[in-house]
Amino acid sequence: MNHISTNRFSGIVAALVTPFDSDGNIEYSVLKDHIRFLKRNGVDGFYVNGSTAEAFLLTQDERKQILETVLEENNGEKFVISHVGHISTAFATELALHSRTAGADAISAISPFYYKFTPEEIKQYYFDIMDASDMPMFIYNFPNFSGFSLTASLLSEIRRNPNVVGVKFTSNDFFQMERMRSSNPDLVIYNGYDEMCLSGLAAGADGAVGSTYNCLAPLFKQLYTHFQAGELSHAQTLQKQANDIIEVICKHGVFSSIKTLLQYAGLDFGSCRKPFLPSSETAKKELKQIYDIHLKNLYK
Repeated sequence: MNHISTNRFSGIVAALVTPFDSDGNIEYSVLKDHIRFLKRNGVDGFYVNGSTAEAFLLTQDERKQILETVLEENNGEKFVISHVGHISTAFATELALHSRTAGADAISAISPFYYKFTPEEIKQYYFDIMDASDMPMFIYNFPNFSGFSLTASLLSEIRRNPNVVGVKFTSNDFFQMERMRSSNPDLVIYNGYDEMCLSGLAAGADGAVGSTYNCLAPLFKQLYTHFQAGELSHAQTLQKQANDIIEVICKHGVFSSIKTLLQYAGLDFGSCRKPFLPSSETAKKELKQIYDIHLKNLYK
């Protein structure tokens, strides 16, 4: 069985947020500005149309155009993973085929949710997407949102398709991550919870995909670099600093708080799509304090 090379997929990967105008339309010019901002600030790759992008509040055409915009502005400088996950295999496959045509480096997919699909149905979902698109695939494991937890044994079954290159592991079950790492030394494993990035790296993750990397990329890039160099105390200090910020972000809603912080950095992302609510005045005040203390002098 010939597996796809995974060497280029390590590092800090920003799970992109989506900018909207006051009418809820996507601001593609702001998205391009954001790609340039993140490239200046050290990200190694982009994860497009994931949870952070409000993917399930976007149309199929919007998800396609977002990917095309990112690929155009990125111009091959960083790797691009296109999240194609959907409750419908047909819709996910449509997005996977588009990702291949558009030029993404890999695809990813959350397991289908809501209906409590069986492991066999979920396995077939991944097989169908990969068979149709022949794209490198990152399995997206996010049990808190999808209601399904990937196990090392099921992963070994899905790996019968050689297009599986890795797992986006958004869980705090680091025992399970270590078991996956131990059983699959050739796979890329991404930590998913930003507040536990260092824990995931210690459990064997090759890198991390995160929401807050939209606004905290320099901190996490430094953390990753110190960890790779064996400088654990420096990495721990940076994780604590990041968590001081993340605690406030989580308090006021992750996606809206990230957009508010980016607004202070000069990128107008607007509000999230309904039924999400915009940041309150209290949230804006606390986030401005966080920005002034921790982020104002961080960016390039």
